[in-house]
Amino acid sequence: MSKQAVIKYGQSAIDALAACIAYLQEAEDYIDGKRASLPNAEPLLEARFPTSTILSASAIDRAKGVSWPTISAKISDSVATKHRYFDPWYFAVMLLLELPGGRFILAKSKHQEYAYAAYAGQTVQPNFYLRRIVVNTPSWADTKEGKHSDGAHYDYRRTTLHWISKNAVRTLGKPTRRKSSNRETAVKFAVELFEKQLIAHHSRNESGRTDKLPGLNLAALDYEKLLWVALYIADGMHEKYLRLRAGNV
Repeated sequence: MSKQAVIKYGQSAIDALAACIAYLQEAEDYIDGKRASLPNAEPLLEARFPTSTILSASAIDRAKGVSWPTISAKISDSVATKHRYFDPWYFAVMLLLELPGGRFILAKSKHQEYAYAAYAGQTVQPNFYLRRIVVNTPSWADTKEGKHSDGAHYDYRRTTLHWISKNAVRTLGKPTRRKSSNRETAVKFAVELFEKQLIAHHSRNESGRTDKLPGLNLAALDYEKLLWVALYIADGMHEKYLRLRAGNV
């Protein structure tokens, strides 16, 4: 692993972690039927970890012609300045991915003219497209927007997206990579960033090995578990709200 700059986790980072965990707890209660109202996303709007590139955010009820609980936020970029749209439940996952030094960038797809939100570390490569993380797209498939979606590179709400096999894409005569990243590779990358932070803090700690990040009191195994739990809950929120919208709950 390459040497990593030490990140100082102060009170704002502690508060951000607490906000994410509180949101996940409320979301779990909502999924289990213990809570009637949607989890409160307001604390997520200001919650940020030190290397975050997510700028201003607000909660809205409608975007791109789709009525849906939505967080509208900007991602830091020198050229692209428009808001992107996210499910609150996956926005919580985004915040947690940034915890160990991760950040979101706007990266151009190899075969597309648009810049899509992607998860990365201190450098642009490697990166992992957010749409694939949200939709849980398999490595042998591509993520596509619905037929009537407008400006898909701005909209990352799962209800506007789906995945399709790469073989089907090729049958349609469209180009695609042989294989792409999936959730597992993105989570693995985040955990590697976390472990780099442990090493960086260890080199500054004369008393011995650091197994937990100072300030956050979080071990690598705890962090990995938290990411998977957050993704599991986000998927559950998506399915629960879809059923609610369909009148089946």
